[in-house]
Amino acid sequence: MKIVSVEAIPVILPFRKAVSDIWGTYPSSRHGIVIVRGESGHYGAGEIAFAWFGGAHSLCHEVNTHWADLLVGMDIRDISLINEKLDHLCSFSKRHLLAKAGVETAIWDLLGKELRQPVYQLLGGRRRAEIPLTGGVSMGVQEEMVEAAVQHAAQGYGELKLKIGADDRKDLEMVSAIRAAIPDSILLRVDVNMAWRDPKQAKRMIDELEKHGVHMVEQPLHYDRLSETAWLRRNTNVSILIDEGIWDVPDAKRTLEANAADLLHVYISESGGIWGSRQVFELAAHYGVDCTIGSMPEGVIGAAASAHIAAAMANLSGHASDIRGFTGYLEDVAAEEMTIRNGTLIVPEGPGLGVTIDFDKLRKLSVS
Repeated sequence: MKIVSVEAIPVILPFRKAVSDIWGTYPSSRHGIVIVRGESGHYGAGEIAFAWFGGAHSLCHEVNTHWADLLVGMDIRDISLINEKLDHLCSFSKRHLLAKAGVETAIWDLLGKELRQPVYQLLGGRRRAEIPLTGGVSMGVQEEMVEAAVQHAAQGYGELKLKIGADDRKDLEMVSAIRAAIPDSILLRVDVNMAWRDPKQAKRMIDELEKHGVHMVEQPLHYDRLSETAWLRRNTNVSILIDEGIWDVPDAKRTLEANAADLLHVYISESGGIWGSRQVFELAAHYGVDCTIGSMPEGVIGAAASAHIAAAMANLSGHASDIRGFTGYLEDVAAEEMTIRNGTLIVPEGPGLGVTIDFDKLRKLSVS
């Protein structure tokens, strides 16, 4: 089961509607699609996902010029050895973890196809067939955010994630308006993206947000401020979800040792793929901490990989994950669509990731 070729293809995926957060506004995303082919003629697909700091297309070039030759000839069953080699390539910069995720996911997909098994089965079996998702509300004017929240509630989402952090007063008004517009049974989470300046501001805002039913705050302070985040966790009543502070295992270990998180938000792209994501989950379990899964946002290929991790991990939180970024794209390279039903993602069936590439779409969306 040897690898015969590795190719990373740069693509641009247009959003249905521009996505906004504290960092900026994005009309499209620059991704890479990785195709790993085996001796049997089967291929596996992975995704180098959009990152807020860009660079997916340059990572495709690095995979094609420096990584591919190192992987050709390796046996895809030697997944631990492959990850060891890829980790060495990632030792110079965290951004290379995004490239590793695309390559490594493609190898898992190929292995599943060769063995005629879903990836979740290779990870120890499926614990759940459906994954509860957040309904995401992008940063914008209040009326548009309220409208988006009402739409998500009507679609069956049981938990909404609101982007905040630009203006405290407007944020509180917006959260209050959304709380009044949706059923009390729907949970509210806010994502600050490190925007609050210090623990004093963070505590003041959390105390106010709690009055409007917010039960969870994502990344309230900069990821380096672990001791202050731990203080915030001890002195507020909401759950603290750490996101930007978690890429790989060393990041997770620092956060967990500092007692700075109630939950970890794990990204398959930032963790370097399926193997790395599983390691973060397992480390968190050792500390008695559950995890949710984030979205860069990946397209269908990356989302399918995240769904298989979510299906297999014992300590996936009962709170909602964010594996819904693919819904925001106008076009995708996948031949199949993934199904969201009443706010839950249905884990794909079939060998490998359970989704395949439409090569006509890939050619259309690819760029030189």
